[in-house]
Amino acid sequence: MSKKFTIALLSVLMSGVGQAADLELAFSEATAIIDLHMDSGVMAQGGADFTVGGLFNEDDDIVAMVGLMAQGSPAGQQPYTIGIGGKAYFAALDKPDASIQAVALGAKLMYFIPANIPLSFGGEVFFAPGITTFGDGNDLLDARLRFEVDVLPSASIFFGYRNVNIELENGAQYDVDEFVHLGLRIQF
Repeated sequence: MSKKFTIALLSVLMSGVGQAADLELAFSEATAIIDLHMDSGVMAQGGADFTVGGLFNEDDDIVAMVGLMAQGSPAGQQPYTIGIGGKAYFAALDKPDASIQAVALGAKLMYFIPANIPLSFGGEVFFAPGITTFGDGNDLLDARLRFEVDVLPSASIFFGYRNVNIELENGAQYDVDEFVHLGLRIQF
């Protein structure tokens, strides 16, 4: 099943590459992450960012997600970008042999440091409570922190931390990802 799931995820990820705003790849000692961010204007009126992505780890766990986030700078607060939105998660966990689907709400905050080499730091958090978590899970938390450096006008590198935690039906906490990552973001 995991091979079919991986092929389907890669097909969805690659379907929008021609119109992508940016592509992120991140790696840790035990996890690989890929995210594709597109302006929703390529599909409809626009005004929000559409994201499709996923991660897999050395335990053969796979988490795919699809999200939509409205973001921008508050009036008079130019170095800040805030965002609010939602994501749908689909997880196939190998070791606990569990399948989880969840709908999460979340927020993002980024602070941009004006410098000769543009820098930024911030994070995002998404949470799906029990009422919007299905399958073998009770809730899902996806939290990220990152520090990013623009090395080229269309490429950035980042150093960050991500925690994807799922509470299973039996009450056990399962960390799909809880590692420091090094990543690359390429803008199209």
